[in-house]
Amino acid sequence: MRRFPSSLLITVLLTCGLCAPAFAEPPTPTTHYRWKDASGVVHFSDTIPSSALAGGYDIVDDEGMVVRHIGRELTPAERRAAAATAAREAVVKRESQQRRLADSQMLAAYPTDKDLEQSQQAQLRQIEADIDTLETNLRSQEDSLTELLAHAADLEHSGQPIPAYVNRRIADQRQTVNDERATLAQRRADLATARTRFASQLERYRALRAKFRSADDPQP
Repeated sequence: MRRFPSSLLITVLLTCGLCAPAFAEPPTPTTHYRWKDASGVVHFSDTIPSSALAGGYDIVDDEGMVVRHIGRELTPAERRAAAATAAREAVVKRESQQRRLADSQMLAAYPTDKDLEQSQQAQLRQIEADIDTLETNLRSQEDSLTELLAHAADLEHSGQPIPAYVNRRIADQRQTVNDERATLAQRRADLATARTRFASQLERYRALRAKFRSADDPQP
């Protein structure tokens, strides 16, 4: 068996290594920019001047395709307007989510519109009962005030001074009557609001039920 000198073997291996094709790393993509100057002329470059940042620009790949668009800088007024718009949109979105949740809860709680009507009528009757109680209390408080005022008038007619405690009782009773009247007025307003709200709720319920029934019906 023929032996090669070790120095010759090393030389051959090195030569083969130099001749073998190298597996090069893939080229790193270069970031390119495209923008318009103040005259409207389009520019392409691997760098972008600071003067072009305010007007917005595009980041493009090696083939000229837009990878990302960077909008122009907003003025303070535009930023405030954008923030206000975003806040309004957030409110609309939140209200929409709350409405969908309320709809689903209403449909789950009341199998039929009759069930919903019965619940509404029970709530209305409770408010009406509160109003009856307040009206009775108000009449009683007004009678008490009338008696105190009559007592004070009698003292005046007889030439006697009205004691301080009587004046205090009259003032306190007048305040009680005013408070009762305000509470009664609020409860009456609650009744009117509830009737309007319940009518709208029942209409909404029936519309949702009709929509679901239509969706469940087989198409001809």
